[in-house]
Amino acid sequence: MRISCDRCGSKARISTTSKVTDQLSKLYCACTNVECGHTFVMHLEFGHTISPSVLDLPEATRDALRDCANPAQAQLVLAG
Repeated sequence: MRISCDRCGSKARISTTSKVTDQLSKLYCACTNVECGHTFVMHLEFGHTISPSVLDLPEATRDALRDCANPAQAQLVLAG
């Protein structure tokens, strides 16, 4: 992840991270441009899932998927 300083546009580094909730963290950042020296806090927040994790499937289904030789077999397992 690349953080940019909003004052000068240079790269900034994350010095500390503070977890607020499971889906929100505060990133304490410092600009790497010595002429700027801006320090700031950014919020990093989980948005939404695009593709669900396989870990959300029941263990028996995950075991069946491991045994599949090809994607077509995996689709049959997922179809039930």
